[in-house]
Amino acid sequence: MPFDSETLRLRGIDPQVAEYLSQAARFTAGSHPVALSVNGQPRGQVQARFDSLGALCFDQALRDAALIAGAGDGERCGAFVEQYPQTQVELQPQTGQVNLWVPLDALQPLPADLSAYTFGGVAGLLNYDVQGLYNQFEGGTSQFWSANTEAGFNAGDWIVRSRQLYTSSNGRGSTEHLEAYGQRTFAEQQAVFQLGQINLFNPVLAGARIKGLQWMSEPALSSSGVGGRIEGIAASQARVELRQSGALVYSTVVPAGPFTLEGVSQLDTRRDVQVTVIEADDSRRTFTVPAATMGVNLPASGFAFGAGQVRDLGGLKRSPWVLSAGWSQPLFARTSVSSGVLAADGYNAAGAGLGLDGWTGSRLQGLLQAAQTGEDNVRGVQGSVTLQQQFNPFWSASLTASRQSSGYRELADTLLDNQLASESRYREQYAMGLSWSHPRLGSLNGGYSLSTLYNGRKAARAYTSWGQRVGKASLSLSAEWNVAGDAGLGNALYLSASLPLGERRRLRTSVRGAGGKSRVGVGLQEQVSDTFGYRLAGERNSQDKDLDITAGVSLLPRVAQVDLGYTSYGQGNAGYSGALRGGMAVHEGGLTLSPYALQDTFALLSVGELPGVRVDTPGGTVWTDGQGQAVVAQVAPYAKSSVQVVSSSLPRNVDILQGAAVLQAGRGAVPRLAFGVQTTRRLLLQAVTSTGQALPAGALVSDGAGALVTLVQADGTVFVPNAQAIDQLWVRVAGQAPCELHYELAAEADPDAYFETTQAVCRPSQGKQA
Repeated sequence: MPFDSETLRLRGIDPQVAEYLSQAARFTAGSHPVALSVNGQPRGQVQARFDSLGALCFDQALRDAALIAGAGDGERCGAFVEQYPQTQVELQPQTGQVNLWVPLDALQPLPADLSAYTFGGVAGLLNYDVQGLYNQFEGGTSQFWSANTEAGFNAGDWIVRSRQLYTSSNGRGSTEHLEAYGQRTFAEQQAVFQLGQINLFNPVLAGARIKGLQWMSEPALSSSGVGGRIEGIAASQARVELRQSGALVYSTVVPAGPFTLEGVSQLDTRRDVQVTVIEADDSRRTFTVPAATMGVNLPASGFAFGAGQVRDLGGLKRSPWVLSAGWSQPLFARTSVSSGVLAADGYNAAGAGLGLDGWTGSRLQGLLQAAQTGEDNVRGVQGSVTLQQQFNPFWSASLTASRQSSGYRELADTLLDNQLASESRYREQYAMGLSWSHPRLGSLNGGYSLSTLYNGRKAARAYTSWGQRVGKASLSLSAEWNVAGDAGLGNALYLSASLPLGERRRLRTSVRGAGGKSRVGVGLQEQVSDTFGYRLAGERNSQDKDLDITAGVSLLPRVAQVDLGYTSYGQGNAGYSGALRGGMAVHEGGLTLSPYALQDTFALLSVGELPGVRVDTPGGTVWTDGQGQAVVAQVAPYAKSSVQVVSSSLPRNVDILQGAAVLQAGRGAVPRLAFGVQTTRRLLLQAVTSTGQALPAGALVSDGAGALVTLVQADGTVFVPNAQAIDQLWVRVAGQAPCELHYELAAEADPDAYFETTQAVCRPSQGKQA
């Protein structure tokens, strides 16, 4: 139904407005920040351009932001719709939203060629994880410090890293140099080259820490040093140390109660992990996690070849040269085979593996290794079988069995003295696990492991955990038992319930028992903001009735992660803890700090020169520094990583040209990402005529070229979305000659104000075309 022009004229509205709005609600001509979505997937805020009829222009900037293909005449607004006529454009100018529905063939697929990825870039980095623990207890004190650091740089797709771990216990410090190497991925060959102090990778044999070189398939890199999952319970605030073949590979501090360490870097996925829990009173508990229970992963298809000299980190009888080679390949859709050899002075080993997804929900892996030592001409074999089975959506189970003959030796066994080698050699290991989940009854996990050494000693451990949500509350139960072996391991039980008290505050109650003692506690935890959280707790000991108090804060001051804690337990006993984690990037623009550790592929971004702008990245939320720069600490190599500016964190007088981007980078690259911004001056004019009367509501306001800008509102108010982009403002009142708005602004806009308010006078001018 058309508008009644005469009625509009009688109400003071220019009939041209009716012609402009007669078809549908639409954006005014020019550029506007809009929230864009494509096929229901948000693409963030972008700067979109509209023609004089309010139609969306599919220019290059919009197509890049929407991740859609281009047309032959990419700058012509309607070219894309002509190429893909099934496209639907939904404009919502009232909410600043643009929804696109495009055919699937118009979406940009992940390119198969390497031209789509970013390569190169130069930047240095330093990652740090510093932790301290000081305890005062009856009869003495104990203190512990650790600093896990990683230094290096990326240049020309080369990754150079040096990792070291420093620990100090009661004033006795030691430094463990874990590795120092250079690495580069040759994407065309899909292979990785490593040089320096590295860990040999072999798909079926235990590797070695060497000074040498290694050439392997790119997929194999993700299988070397795969992080595992380790669970346990601490009776007090304690530190946890992980060792493989006697070498310290990881150390951290955990609070009282159950703990889970995930993604822990290992020297070798074929070696058991010795876990030591050192309590606040300096008592120690040690248990072994068999390598086979750290997770079953079929070897990635590819090869690995390495050679070098074994690194002597202390305690070795000799440091021979070693050569390692391995290969793995799928035979059929559900079967893979792998093999490997390792040769050194006085030692030779070979192995083969078979992986099967034999039936529905199953994964079976078998390994067979044989070794011969030249020093005493001892031969032996080792075999292991691991089965994982998913029975239904609720039940799953795993079973592992391994056995080695008395003559089997790994390379590390032959390099240690005989006593250490004998203590570390086992005859058989068994482990089983069971998982059950139910929507109403929760999730239950349990496991049991048994190791028998050749000297007759046995070690067995069982554990279980359960968790469930009841309404808004959360319940959890954890327990572990020392079934056989060292009696010092002890048994522990932990039961807790958590209830929300608001959006970010939770109340937790707990009951835990260990060493014949039980403790009942209550705690309060709240995440006050994105950068600050606190925790308070109290516990009463059943034996001496003492009240233990624990307090802590977690800070994220935009450049690092900080944790501080205090514990008071017993008469005169207290503990203090602190941790500082983060990273920093050194580049041509200066030094940029990150609250997260930088990975092998990372990016540098800038949002104009604006400080304090929040950006969501794959590695976590970051904020720009005083120069408007920040670090994307984690970029997935040869994949897509989304980065989005949180528009609400921008100054009120700033519009972002494109608030979302997708990074595609090769391993070791340091891409740069610049988000363009523009300062806008939004005006709310109190407009009057030259005689001092308010302009009539509904009058048409246009720019110097005659394009519609807005309409006069009640009481003569005029809202101008961007005064900097408009040279003149003209007002047309029905039946009257046009007049030009004149106003004065402050020298600089207020960044905290969404718009400025000022007076304007509309004066007739002879230079305007009627």
